[in-house]
Amino acid sequence: MKKLEAIIRKSKFKEVKKALIDGGFNSFNYHLTRCISEKSETRFYRGVAFESKATERVLLSIYVMDSKTDSVVNIIKTSGGTSDADDSYLVILHANDAFKIEGGDEDDKLIRII
Repeated sequence: MKKLEAIIRKSKFKEVKKALIDGGFNSFNYHLTRCISEKSETRFYRGVAFESKATERVLLSIYVMDSKTDSVVNIIKTSGGTSDADDSYLVILHANDAFKIEGGDEDDKLIRII
């Protein structure tokens, strides 16, 4: 099992989310985050422009089986990519174990995901 973490532009998140769901991957987490880079970005606040080195991005985390890793990577690359070289990042981590916590009336069960 692999954990994929992708940092993508906020403007591309809807496309990536739709492409993942259409591809059958409908269980993932995302968080709004800020990235610091050498390039600055012009922002406007109450009519005043200012330069910021912190850019807003979305951090996407998804767990997939080893056999589906290439498919998810291709979906993220095609739907979330732009022409900017410093735009997004994708990291693939190996997950040694994964468990699902299933609660019931009597006891909670911990089920290993293969």
